[in-house]
Amino acid sequence: MSVILSIPILSFITILQSAVVSRLPLNRGTADLMLVVIVAITLQKSVKTNWQWSIVGGLLTDFFSGLPFGLFTGSYLIITGIASLLRERIWRFSFLMQLLVVLSGTIITHGITMLVFILQGGSLQFAAVLQTITLPSIILNFMLSLPVFILIQDIIQQLNPLE
Repeated sequence: MSVILSIPILSFITILQSAVVSRLPLNRGTADLMLVVIVAITLQKSVKTNWQWSIVGGLLTDFFSGLPFGLFTGSYLIITGIASLLRERIWRFSFLMQLLVVLSGTIITHGITMLVFILQGGSLQFAAVLQTITLPSIILNFMLSLPVFILIQDIIQQLNPLE
């Protein structure tokens, strides 16, 4: 998929996440729609511009987030690297890989966020954060993974049909 398409598509995903998905929390955790979309795009074999999609998605999320700028871009790049490595080396392609990368991506993003809060002088209780924010976020991300995975796969097959 073209990098030019990434800007309007990921802008829509950012607006959808900030206007709708963030208003549907489970306990105190919210789903990260951008993470799930970037993982689904990265795991597609025909997409060669997954790093650019990750950068655009990270910058858009950083722009609308109240966290320090670059946090989401950095974590999405790490997650894209993991997904690319898994896609090329370990498995061919399956929905289980989507779940594995979304799980590790959520943990990485929340871990980096907690590290930033601790470095800024905040005090966090690890068990409470894990129980009230991270685990509910993982559950919500898993719930979004299947529909997003199927939708992205269908869109990419329509844009890049196999010969």
